[in-house]
Amino acid sequence: MPVSAHLVRAGTLLCALLLWGAGLTPAGAAPLVAPQAVPAEAVQVAPDGALRLAPNAPPAPAVFGAYTHWGTLTAAPQSLAVFRALRVAYTADVPANAALLVDVRASADGLRWTPWQTELPNGAEVEFGTAARYAQYRVTLLGGASPVVHAVSLAPVARPARYAAFEEAAPVAPTFTVRGTRQGMVGGRTANGHRIQKRDRFVALPCTCVLSSKGGNEYMVRITYKGHSVVVPVYDVGPWNTKDNYWDPQEQRRFSDLRQGWPQDHAAFFDRHNDGRDASGRRVRFPTAIDVGDGIWWDEFGIKGDRAELEVTFLWMGRDPHEAPPAPAPEAAPEAVPAPAP
Repeated sequence: MPVSAHLVRAGTLLCALLLWGAGLTPAGAAPLVAPQAVPAEAVQVAPDGALRLAPNAPPAPAVFGAYTHWGTLTAAPQSLAVFRALRVAYTADVPANAALLVDVRASADGLRWTPWQTELPNGAEVEFGTAARYAQYRVTLLGGASPVVHAVSLAPVARPARYAAFEEAAPVAPTFTVRGTRQGMVGGRTANGHRIQKRDRFVALPCTCVLSSKGGNEYMVRITYKGHSVVVPVYDVGPWNTKDNYWDPQEQRRFSDLRQGWPQDHAAFFDRHNDGRDASGRRVRFPTAIDVGDGIWWDEFGIKGDRAELEVTFLWMGRDPHEAPPAPAPEAAPEAVPAPAP
């Protein structure tokens, strides 16, 4: 069975909703394109639709741990009846010393997506802040002996209707100043399967929840250094943590004791958060909350050395502040008043 057929049968999962107006594209960035089924990375689809690691699957990227083999598959988006919440269900066999990660997201228009809801257990219910129409799922298989995924499905879950007195204006994407580092690692493999090239142009952020598909641009950032800025996609996870969504409001953060925009590794280094260690227990020797590809670091910014302070704008969260505001609609000409009859 072809991959696309399996994805439809499995019921391609959730997807997130637009937080700002359709059609906005960050200045200098490629236009957003609706994500399709991504060619499977080291995942085979059996005639019965089951997913398993290919025999020659490569070792896992560092973010996933020291697994002998790794593969990932992102389903094609599926159009659903309008939903606010979904129940995720799947059947799988996972051997000892192996792992299966199932992530889902949702979208109102099939172009702009919510962050991934990651590592969901079977039967999980995922709620979104507003109504969505499209859903998509991603599976990651890890291990020596392969996990086998037999089916993935979702079902809308009823939630009370929500009403707004007025339609809110499109929010502006937040910008935070953080310390960053040069990516390097030419020849290595990123968390989405991209093979790092010389002078590559992408970034790593410390959460799989905003990992773009291989070759995709669903999640992008604008990086600004000394007045010059560039828009690039998120292709990898790191540098220190893997579940630190520091750009989100404090109540939505994994580290809910830290303010929005203050990365956990920065708090560890400057404030002795977690006794000066990251979430995995490593002592933070220097703060860095974004890795930047060499092509941006050297060619765009001309940075000397491997560390710098950068302004980062998280573009999936709203309108690019560097965008020109939309032109006002032209006013209609006043209607001519007919002359009175003689």
